Amino acid sequence: MSTPARSDRRQAETDGTWRRFLPQTLAILLLLGGIAGYLGGTNAVRLIDDGTVRTVRTYANTVQGLLHHAGVTLSPHDVVEPAPAKLIRAGVTVVVARGRPVTLTLDGRTATRWVTSRTVAELTTALKLDTAKVQLSETPVTPIPRHGMRLTIRTEKRLVLLHDGERKRLTTYAATSAELLQEQGLRIEGRDEVKPALNRSLAGARYVRLIRVTVKPKREIVKLDPPVRIRKNPEWMLDQQATVNPGHPGRADQRAEYIYRDGKFSERKVISSKTLVEPEPKVVRKGTRPYPPDDTGLNWEALAECEAGGNPRAVSADGTYHGLYQFNVDMWHRMGGIGLPSEATPREQTYRAIRLYKAAGADQWPHCGPRLFT
Repeated sequence: MSTPARSDRRQAETDGTWRRFLPQTLAILLLLGGIAGYLGGTNAVRLIDDGTVRTVRTYANTVQGLLHHAGVTLSPHDVVEPAPAKLIRAGVTVVVARGRPVTLTLDGRTATRWVTSRTVAELTTALKLDTAKVQLSETPVTPIPRHGMRLTIRTEKRLVLLHDGERKRLTTYAATSAELLQEQGLRIEGRDEVKPALNRSLAGARYVRLIRVTVKPKREIVKLDPPVRIRKNPEWMLDQQATVNPGHPGRADQRAEYIYRDGKFSERKVISSKTLVEPEPKVVRKGTRPYPPDDTGLNWEALAECEAGGNPRAVSADGTYHGLYQFNVDMWHRMGGIGLPSEATPREQTYRAIRLYKAAGADQWPHCGPRLFT
């Protein structure tokens, strides 16, 4: 049976033990409370950085803040989804796709482009290419490293090859016309031509044509057409012109090439020319006076249709009447025209007809004159 003194001593020891551990207990309780408070005020965000997945808890309320909190640094060619300025919420997934430089030769065209694809297969999908109809310089599962790579892709092409009189439908992965001709065992000789050109991509091409070119040199004496010299006449209307001196042709000693494509004559190319006789220039006088506006308000088109069927080169059966308004030559000259009415422009013919109407009225066209007023 315990005595009162012993009981008091035990109570004192218990009190001392509790006082000793009280600070540690309070610290643990404060820590647990802080963790609970922290967890209660953050968002849990799933972050996928170039395929690596992790969960980040953050106070940030934007994608940009999350990336900063997670220590993610972006390069100019990286792509983030959602965009950095977007707000985030619990449960959202943020994806960072890292940019990679790829020197891509696609059907003969080479360019460096930045891509976010991590494998060759992903890249062909991004390029919207049918993986069953391409040839790759790397396997589809080959990873694209962050520092980049070189890749050659040839697509399947269905086209027609034309050569030496033959027409051949074929399927090929050749990138250029040169590769296709080599594939088909065709040689280019001399000045043969290829369309599309040898180094051009065949992407989208429907035909490739090999043209056999034959060149025949020739030396010959040829006629030189006289040059034309214009003399302006301010008294004549703009469309009026007349040959003052027809000139005379000259002669030249020329070396030329006659070029045949696929056996048919195509062109004559002058290699050198030595003038033997200088041509005498042809002199043409041309008017410079502008036409005044038509102030009659009459239907000249209807009159021309009635008189000549609207044909400015019309000539009557006996050769007396010419042009849109069937002028006789004498009346034409009296109205200021030169040459034949049917050789003048429609604009000049209408101008002379207006002058005739103002001088003598619509009676000059007894049958068709009333059409002017329709």
